[in-house]
Parts: sequence; C-alpha cells; structure tokens
Amino acid sequence: MDPRTVVEPYYHAWQYRAGDMSQVPFADDFIFTGPVASFTNSAGYRAMARQAGAAVRDFRIRHQFTDGDLVCSVIDWEMDPLPATLTATELLHVRDGKIVSGELIYDAEDLRRAMTTAQQPGITALLERSHAHVTQVLGQISAQDWAAASTCEKWTVRQTANHLAGALLLLARIAEDDQVEPAELDAQRQADTDHLGTDPVAAFAAIADRSVAAFTAPGTLERQYAFMGATVPGAVSASISLHESLIHGWDIATGAHLPYPADDDIVQAVWRYAETGVNDTQRRAGHFADAIPVLPASPLLVRLLAHVGRHAQL
Repeated sequence: MDPRTVVEPYYHAWQYRAGDMSQVPFADDFIFTGPVASFTNSAGYRAMARQAGAAVRDFRIRHQFTDGDLVCSVIDWEMDPLPATLTATELLHVRDGKIVSGELIYDAEDLRRAMTTAQQPGITALLERSHAHVTQVLGQISAQDWAAASTCEKWTVRQTANHLAGALLLLARIAEDDQVEPAELDAQRQADTDHLGTDPVAAFAAIADRSVAAFTAPGTLERQYAFMGATVPGAVSASISLHESLIHGWDIATGAHLPYPADDDIVQAVWRYAETGVNDTQRRAGHFADAIPVLPASPLLVRLLAHVGRHAQL
C-alpha cells in the first residue's frame, strides 16, 4: 500500500475532524516525538490530538513526498493562542499499513518567537491598560497645570490631551469604516479641538472605550484600512493607537509634573512598533522630532522616548 494512502486519514483528522484520530491506523506502540510533547503509545497521542485539534484554526500541507516507508510533509498551521502561521516538517514512518512513528520538526527560533508572542498580552488588552493609565493621570491634573507646557513641542498639557483624544477617536473611526476627511488628520487641528469639554476624565474614558471596542471587533486587526496615504492592517492601526496613548500619556503627565505609570508590556509593544514605524521619513515630514542619543544600557522607556525625540530621566 502507498504510504501516503496510509497517512491520509491522519492529515484529514487535523484538517477536517478537529484532531479526532479515531479513524487513523496507528500501531499500538506508535511513538511520536516533538518540540513540545512526546508520546510512547497511540492512546496518549490520540488524546492529545483531540484536545489540541479544537484549537487548530487552519492546517495545510504545502508539500509531501515519500522515501520508501517514510512520508515527509511540510505543513503550515495556525493554532490558538499562537497569533501567526507556523511551518513544520513532519516525518511519519509506515509499516504493514499502520503508522508506527512520527516526528515533528520546527525551526527553533520561529517556535520560540511564536510561543513568546502568545504569552504576551494582546494589543487590545494593552490598549485598555494604557488608556486607563492616561485616564488616571487626567484625573490628577490641577487647574493650573492644564495650561502648563507639555513635552510635546508648542502644545500645552490641555492641547496634548486634546490631540491624543482626537487621534484615538480618528483611529477608532477608521477601524469602524467611518469616513474621515483628510483635514481631520491634521495634528494641530486635533490639538485645538476641545474633545475633553468640562469633564476631561469622563470624555477621555468614553473615547478610550470606543478605541478598545473598535479594535476588539472580530476581523478588525486583520483587515486593511486606508490611513494617511497608505493601506495598513488593523493591527498596525491598533499599534499606532497604543503608541499615541503611551507617548502622549507620558507627555501629559510630565508636563503636569505627575509620574506616569507605564508598564513593561506596553513599553515593549510600543517599542516593537516604533523601532521601524517611526523613521527618518516621518521625521522629515514633521511628524516626529529627531532622535536623541542615549546610552544603549538605558531603560527601554528612556530609549523609546529618545527615539521619538523626548528627553527622559527615570
């Protein structure tokens, strides 16, 4: 019997039966080795596959060939909670019409990155946390400090807060497929628009809720959106929102002489975006000040703020 015919029910189970291996011809002493788990009998592997199969979002065979009783398959698969597609090579040995052993092989660095990313909070959870930090700061600003100069050039604390509120609102509207006029993208216009009214905390909290809800909606992070002359995935728009929230939240707090409670997860996520997302092209366009030299050993928040033109001492 062609070995590929023997293993066909195995891959059918992953693709169409949510990991139900009850129809797969395993040898009783089937042995499986992999980077995450290994098994010494078919019963244990069937139980694992049934549990793991419920989390598989997609499973595709990219290439498959045989060498004697060995079937080699290159597979692409997606599985919760891993956010991206993983590619692996699987070797299945066949004897007397049964699968007697299997081995799953990944690129170690790809697997490490995927597992690390899966353990990190999602972008919408980070947005919610960052917006909550800003809301907390706004509630502590004194009447006189609203008019104080912020670290955002030429803007007061109030103007910076209005700019942030307006930017988050615009990004949420774009994610909601609302029509945004090009003139609305002007940073100064948003800074001069009173988004916060007489109750800045309540006004910002409402915008923050809308921001999180927009990017939590199913499919939003994967869809493409027109933004400032380019087309970007919703995940990038969410990262821009997080960047705005952290950086301008720090601007507001610093201008008002308040500590800013940024946490490591948020700082790391914003750095991953800003490291390439904030570049010389944007600086020449006037969107960001020149980067400020800092020591490589400086805390990540200091390096991030310096990258976007802010002096910081923590």
